Amino acid sequence: MRIVTRFAAALSFIALGACASPGSPPGGPVDTEAPQILGLAPDSGRTGVTPRNVVFRFDEVVSERPSGAASLNALFLISPRDGEPRVDWNRDEIAIRPRRGWKANTAYTITLLPGLSDLRGNVRNTGAVTVFSTGRTIPSGRISGTVFDWVERRVLARALVEARPVTDTTIVYVTTTDSTGTFTIGNLSAGQYAVRGIADANNNRALDPREAWDSTRITLADSASTELLTFVRDSLGSRLMTVTLRDSVTLELSFENPLSLSAPLTAANVRIAAADSVQVPIVSIGPPPPDTTIAAGRVPSRPSPTRTMILKLGRRLAPRTEYRVKVTDAVNLSGVRRSSDRTVLVPEQAAATPPPTATPPAAPPSAPAPPRRLE
Repeated sequence: MRIVTRFAAALSFIALGACASPGSPPGGPVDTEAPQILGLAPDSGRTGVTPRNVVFRFDEVVSERPSGAASLNALFLISPRDGEPRVDWNRDEIAIRPRRGWKANTAYTITLLPGLSDLRGNVRNTGAVTVFSTGRTIPSGRISGTVFDWVERRVLARALVEARPVTDTTIVYVTTTDSTGTFTIGNLSAGQYAVRGIADANNNRALDPREAWDSTRITLADSASTELLTFVRDSLGSRLMTVTLRDSVTLELSFENPLSLSAPLTAANVRIAAADSVQVPIVSIGPPPPDTTIAAGRVPSRPSPTRTMILKLGRRLAPRTEYRVKVTDAVNLSGVRRSSDRTVLVPEQAAATPPPTATPPAAPPSAPAPPRRLE
């Protein structure tokens, strides 16, 4: 009897093991779709409402720790902004509100940025926008434009853009650029605005010391467009970093940061001399030719500044000689002047190419053999 019982138990264990073997989960195909928005509260376009929160409702449970961002807070913008928004997660709903509450008679734009994911890691690659007003109207004014990395001559995606009314700088409207570097800040009243674009590399929605930025002032009636050419502000000036010998009459000067376009270097700013202090004459100085290998696309309307200058000399540099190159009053993009110098050693010239080996003259053709005498 005991043997039979043990045999039945063994069969049960095998059956359970078979049931627990890995395989496709029941219930249909695996979900590969990103979360979709089912509804918003309040509805977009409402006026005269002051909700506790703006609620985004999705068709599935969304992740509290999204795959496409450091946190949920990083995925939402409230414009105008009064600090980091308060974001509450509740499975398939996300509630957002300003840190200090909604202001009276104010039109708000709430933006969900790309990056929200579900529990399986499916990420939304598109955003969403909703608008409402605590007052009776929603203004129709808008400012649009493009943000560039001016030095690298390319658009800036995910750049932070701010617009502050000149009459009340405590209010700041915000948005970010899309993948093409373009932006629109809408629902603005007519007036003057200070607009600033920031290459927000660490996504903290603030300007840090080594981040590129640009600003302009716009008078808005109905709509306005602008171009922001960002670059890093440097208060130390542009130092000469390297001097490269391209050939015996050409030098390439590389600087620490880009040089001013309005106050370019001239031959009067550069001195080249060997140990004997005899100066080498300079024929010309200027930026290198543009890189034609860069793919075509949207580029700044103004020429981009450069860190590199090409010197053409009036005579050849002597081989096995060290020259000192001194640059005086180089002006960077922030208008700071700086003088600096570097040395360059001219190597021994390559040996002359030996003349080609003479080809020996062809041997004269041999005399034809005498005709055979027929016997």
